[in-house]
Amino acid sequence: MITLFVGLASSLTNLSVITTNAQLSQFPNELPDYEFFGKGKLNTIEFGKSKNEDIKKIFGETCEKGCDYDERFKIKIDYLSCENCMTTQQIRDRAMCPLNEFMGTIEKITLTPKILIRFDKVAASTFPKRTGGAILSRDGSGGASWESFSDEFGLKYSIKQSSTPKLTLTSPVPKIMDGELYSIEYGLSTELETRIFKAEYKSCMKQTEAN
Repeated sequence: MITLFVGLASSLTNLSVITTNAQLSQFPNELPDYEFFGKGKLNTIEFGKSKNEDIKKIFGETCEKGCDYDERFKIKIDYLSCENCMTTQQIRDRAMCPLNEFMGTIEKITLTPKILIRFDKVAASTFPKRTGGAILSRDGSGGASWESFSDEFGLKYSIKQSSTPKLTLTSPVPKIMDGELYSIEYGLSTELETRIFKAEYKSCMKQTEAN
C-alpha cells in the first residue's frame, strides 16, 4: 500500500511538472513581472482547449465584457465563433472559419492597465512582428494610438504612442519597447491558428445552426 501511494504521488508530481511546462511553452517570451501564464492566474488556461467555463472557475464570470484581474490590470476574453473568420498564412484568397471542435475556445485574452505602467527600454528582439492601432473616443474629442510588438506564439505588447487617434509607426523598427503600456494580448500562435481556421464560412454557419 505504501509503495502504491508513493508511486501515485510521484505520478501526480510528474503530471504537475508536465502541465506547468506546457503552460510555460505556450508563451515562452513573457516578460518578468508580467507572467500571467507562466506564474499567474492563467497558468491552467490552454489555447485551443479552454472555454468560458474554465475562465469562470478563475474569475467567477466569463469576462467577455471585462473583469478585474488584480489591482493593476483588467482582463477581457474573446471566444471563437463564426464571426472570427480570417485569412491565414496558408490561405490568403478567402476567409476561413474555426473548425467546429474549436468553437467556444479562447480566441484572445487582453489585459489593460488600471494604473500607469511604463516600460523602460525593454528589449524587443524576441518580438519581431510590428503593428499598430488607434481608437477614437466616443465623443470624438480624443483617443489613443499604440505601437505593438508580437511574437510567433501569439504574445503582443502594445506601447501607447499618443493620446490622439493618429498612428505613425516608428522607423526604423525600434529595438526596444519604451513608454506607457497600453495593453498585453495573448492570442493564437501561428501554428495553432493554422490548425483552427480550416472551415469554410458556409459550413461554419451550418454547423452553428445545427448546434
